[in-house]
Amino acid sequence: MPPIDRNKIRPLTIETAFYENGQLQAFSIDAKPDEKDLTGTILGGLSTLIREAQQPRQLPKTFIDRSPLRPQAAKTILQTFEDYKAEKIKGGYWKDGEDTARYDHLPHIRALVETIGDKPISDVTADDIATFQSKVFTSDTGGSPSTRKQRLLRACALFRWAAEKAIIANNFSGLFRYPGKVTHKTYVQLDETDLKALFESDEYKHGGFSYASEYWLPLLGLFTGARLNELCQLTCGDFSEHSGVPTISLLDDNTVSHKRLKTTSSRRIIPLHSKLIELGIIDYVRSVKSGRIFPELPESSARANDFSKEAGRRFTEYRRRCGVGTASESAEGDAIRRSEKAFHSFRSTLISKLRLANINDGHRNRLAGHEIPGTQDSVYTGGDVALMFDFPTLQAELECVKYDVAFQPFSKQKMKVRRAPNRQQ
Repeated sequence: MPPIDRNKIRPLTIETAFYENGQLQAFSIDAKPDEKDLTGTILGGLSTLIREAQQPRQLPKTFIDRSPLRPQAAKTILQTFEDYKAEKIKGGYWKDGEDTARYDHLPHIRALVETIGDKPISDVTADDIATFQSKVFTSDTGGSPSTRKQRLLRACALFRWAAEKAIIANNFSGLFRYPGKVTHKTYVQLDETDLKALFESDEYKHGGFSYASEYWLPLLGLFTGARLNELCQLTCGDFSEHSGVPTISLLDDNTVSHKRLKTTSSRRIIPLHSKLIELGIIDYVRSVKSGRIFPELPESSARANDFSKEAGRRFTEYRRRCGVGTASESAEGDAIRRSEKAFHSFRSTLISKLRLANINDGHRNRLAGHEIPGTQDSVYTGGDVALMFDFPTLQAELECVKYDVAFQPFSKQKMKVRRAPNRQQ
């Protein structure tokens, strides 16, 4: 383009007229005859601009939609927990991932929801948390002091996270504290005198039990070391064989809704002691045919998937009749003067027997369902036993456990299999 000679530039005058509403009425250009072509170009351009200016402007939809904004629905406590869980698992903060969430966190969040409802977490008030705290302190099914403290800590962790994410304004941390020092409950193992009193009683000798669970649960506890509810929820399908070894599966898969285990490491498959087979456990399971092997045990209405309350009450009464307990135990079995010899003592007794037989820590922990240091149970399948230890070895080690007691076979019992009653209050 050639340079512009500014000496030859002539001002061009454009006159305009407008209506009262501001729209252009007319315009004129002061031009010389030899500027006809230039004037035509200018007029064409101005006409186009005027027409476009007089047309309604079409803005993007996001600019012309002036309907009121709808705020995102506040998430409930359980929905917020799902977000919290996803972040913790993705970040690798929970070593066993989904299992850590399922066993170590979700039960406590569910307890909170059962107390105050699954309301939007932003609507939770200090009164709600105070109600939950009171329930944790006073509930008959709240467990040991350490379990109650853990319940408050797990719920508190969720609210702290929600506050950090600006989902809530108050994390109520002061209301989630457990007062005082937590002392861990201890259970004394049963000695030979205790075992003879329990298993050589008239009820065992002459078939005096009313329910099959009253006969089998103490024996299963003694020879498996399993927790009471782990045994109460057993089904016929939990009795099987692995590598030719009769086994009991203490697992909870997604197809069985009633299974509840304490921790991730509780998931296990253990050999069936030959003494249990000799006493008739396999024949008894076959007679039940399907479902839970102790259908007479009701599920607690206060705690989902807990079938142990009635079984625990019956065993406590039976144990006292047999004279087994500690001198400090009160007749009411209150929390202050509770016997250190209880159903859980079967577990302590088996673990002690395995230790005396020089069974290594890994095998002993696996049989008892304790966490094995240095491992992550979640990377194993089938309760992790199938890949960690071979069943013939575990069976041989469990067979080292022997008791100098005259056990009576189940065939002497006269009770019939009973169906499950309604849920227990």
